[in-house]
Amino acid sequence: MSAFNSTDRYIRRMKRPASLVCGVAAMMADKFNWSCLWTRVVWAAVVLLNPAIGLLIYFVLALVLPKWEANT
Repeated sequence: MSAFNSTDRYIRRMKRPASLVCGVAAMMADKFNWSCLWTRVVWAAVVLLNPAIGLLIYFVLALVLPKWEANT
């Protein structure tokens, strides 16, 4: 049962829009009206499959997305 509790707690944390690292996934989910959980899962997969490019894109978006938010 404890594995189920930890999995449930992990999924609840991933669904919350609060920032985990620099908030890119949460900002993207909010801007495009996507699921925060699945946006974070896709970002995790991208970073795990190609860490250099994935992290580069992630941090570029961390700089660009707040500017998009200010313009809307």
